[in-house]
Amino acid sequence: MGVFAWLSSKTATPCLIDRDTGREVLEPSPLGKAVRMWLLYKTWIGRLLLRLPLTWWILTWQHHRIARYANSPESKKSVKPFIETFKIDASAAEKPVEAYPTLQAFFARRLKPGMRPLAAPDNDAVAVHPADSRCVVYDSVDAAHRFWIKGQHFSVAKLLGPGYDVRDHWRHAALAINRLSPSDIHRLHASVSGTIVKIARRGTRFMGSQFAAVHSHADIMTENDRIVMEFDSREFGTVVQVMIGASEVGSVVPLVKEGQHVKKGDEVAVFAYGGSIMTTLFGGGAIKFDEDLEANSRAGRETLVTFASSLGRATGRPHAHAPAGQM
Repeated sequence: MGVFAWLSSKTATPCLIDRDTGREVLEPSPLGKAVRMWLLYKTWIGRLLLRLPLTWWILTWQHHRIARYANSPESKKSVKPFIETFKIDASAAEKPVEAYPTLQAFFARRLKPGMRPLAAPDNDAVAVHPADSRCVVYDSVDAAHRFWIKGQHFSVAKLLGPGYDVRDHWRHAALAINRLSPSDIHRLHASVSGTIVKIARRGTRFMGSQFAAVHSHADIMTENDRIVMEFDSREFGTVVQVMIGASEVGSVVPLVKEGQHVKKGDEVAVFAYGGSIMTTLFGGGAIKFDEDLEANSRAGRETLVTFASSLGRATGRPHAHAPAGQM
């Protein structure tokens, strides 16, 4: 790997551990984009720019322009360069590359059957990762805010939005944060089995989901466009998955309805082109995250995980179920 490739990877993701090998790996990322994100979110000039209405007009315009292009037939010519830039294993895709009519179609591709075996398929007490992604886990919101979420005004109340009373049920919530890059398949899945109680849309902005953005003072997770999806799980109690769009990402589109029962690993939403974040909240004491995920997170490292692999196990003492809109 050349110096520029190494620099762009370290700028995009400073420390990423492959779960299968336990070794640090580098994440392919265009150097120009990595530097732009760092300048915008990690410097005082960038923070100043993010306070200006003109900056938000430009970011919104860029977001819609890229989304329109990704859905146009013209974008098909960008599929192969996209694969090369992010070093994607296209052989794992459900269809040949030539069969995808647009960049968005390839971006939301499915994998070939059997590529991601479901962890403990007959045991709903084992939660799974919702997507191929980079993951950190924390036993409390305070720990996540202290070590990972640097947004100035982050809180569970702002993450979930109006209609949720977070003074009790989510005060000591545990959470898993799965950050997706453009190379990942942006089909999102249920981490637990249960009934979908509530689906709500929150936020209007489209800030970046890159490491630099999440670790900045910008309130990515509470201001970006997102879907809040609440599950009632027998094993885990109330679980909420928040699917957060980002710059260059179109709207998050739910694929399920309220009242529908899903099994862990079932598709529940899809993102349009770009990067994104998925945050899963469990009631305090309801889950014991896998030890390797906890160890890496304590050390400030993201873990490269695959969809349907183990996230953690129910403790057998889930927090009391919280009715929708009354948490």
